[in-house]
Amino acid sequence: MKLNRIFSTALVIAVVLALSACNVSTQGDTGTPDSATAADRQVAIEQAAATFVAQTLTAAAPTITLTPQPPLESYTPTATPTITLAPTSELVTLVVSKDTYCRQGAPVAAFKYVVIIKSGQLVEVLARNRDNDSFYVKNPYEDNSACWIYGKDFVLDGNADGLKIATLQPTPTPTRTPTPDANFTVIYSSLVACTAPNYAFKLYIENTGSIPWQYISITGSDTVTGFAINHTSNFFDQYSGCTTMNPQDAVIGGDDTYAMNVNPGEFNYNPAGHLINLNVKLCTLDDAKGTCVNKTISFTP
Repeated sequence: MKLNRIFSTALVIAVVLALSACNVSTQGDTGTPDSATAADRQVAIEQAAATFVAQTLTAAAPTITLTPQPPLESYTPTATPTITLAPTSELVTLVVSKDTYCRQGAPVAAFKYVVIIKSGQLVEVLARNRDNDSFYVKNPYEDNSACWIYGKDFVLDGNADGLKIATLQPTPTPTRTPTPDANFTVIYSSLVACTAPNYAFKLYIENTGSIPWQYISITGSDTVTGFAINHTSNFFDQYSGCTTMNPQDAVIGGDDTYAMNVNPGEFNYNPAGHLINLNVKLCTLDDAKGTCVNKTISFTP
């Protein structure tokens, strides 16, 4: 812009000088008619120069056109959505590997059982005891029902440490004393071949009293080989061959059952023809507690 102004000014000066050089009168002509004419020409030259300068400056000045800007749009901030995370809960389940009694209060024979949970049944765990060996579970066969099972013979899925801790009810102290009603009979039934080379014998037991039996032990020996027999259980298992079927929690008064020296106690050979001496003990509570009665039996399979 500054350079254009300098150029325009120089141009005007050059034009004025050129016009003046072409039309100025010589010295000494003052006072003559030609002098008047020369003066008029001088005025005309100056006016023409001024007009030219104005046009030149006008042409040199750049035209600036302002483009109107659109009005700013109003902006309304949108609220950040609130994300609510659904609470997570880890479900703890277990699958029992054999038929299992589920009881009220605590998983011991002193408490009445609610249901027998069948082998392979999936159940939801609600709580555990402090020792983490007993679990309070939903009854899978009845709504709004729950019970206790002892923590063995199952597959647990989930974080058991996150379960609520519940207190087992104390086992009631047995107040019954031995009476003639606590009685049973036992006889040898048969010799059974299990998975080779194992063998076991089957005993027939009848509760001839009124007190339920909840524990059995079978101890003794083969008098020929000296093989020691030692079988204990809190269940009275039913068998198909040597396979456990539908274990009974107790043998009530007037009821009967079979017992076998299986898992543990079976022979690893065929004891046929050997004299066997046995002691069979039944008790009214699990783990050889409560009232216990012993019977001895000898036989040759």
